[in-house]
Amino acid sequence: MRGPVTEDDIEEIGWAARTPAAHLSAAAWLQAAATDPHPEDEVGPAELYVAASDQLSFAGDTTGALALCRAAVSAGGHVPPDVRVFLHHALLAAGDGEEARTVAEDIRRSRPGDLAVYSFLGESYEVTGDLGQAHRWFTLGLQRALSGSATGGDPSELPRGSEGRMLGVARTRVRRDLEMPPDELDDAFT
Repeated sequence: MRGPVTEDDIEEIGWAARTPAAHLSAAAWLQAAATDPHPEDEVGPAELYVAASDQLSFAGDTTGALALCRAAVSAGGHVPPDVRVFLHHALLAAGDGEEARTVAEDIRRSRPGDLAVYSFLGESYEVTGDLGQAHRWFTLGLQRALSGSATGGDPSELPRGSEGRMLGVARTRVRRDLEMPPDELDDAFT
């Protein structure tokens, strides 16, 4: 029987893999750990599946990575910021934009409080070239940050380095890429 898996173990396995073969080996080990949990594991199966999916992505296996993200969602449990953002990213990487939008809408309807969810979705859309959706998610996140802060809705009052400020900077960047004229929110982040 294997010993319990910790967060440090996942990080160490990920950093040690430097070749496609090593990424595949790491993914297999992590997937096996997810399917046969140890009672003293520090991490749950969902987190192990997500880590295995990352390794398959690094090895270039987008189909396998997507399957493991589906397994992570099915396994339940919390994977910060939300296990569904990893499925969304894998769907985009696999070219399934339609299902990715369905997952994104499910996330939106759940009104996530963690601003990292909005950042993750916006960045996933941005790296896959869907700047319209990237803008939408960065804007939703920034609006959430402003409504839930003590800034009184003033974006210039968001603390430096905060997730809210990072959403504003990303939104401004995407608006420039879309050749949109600056608005009042952009002024706070330029």
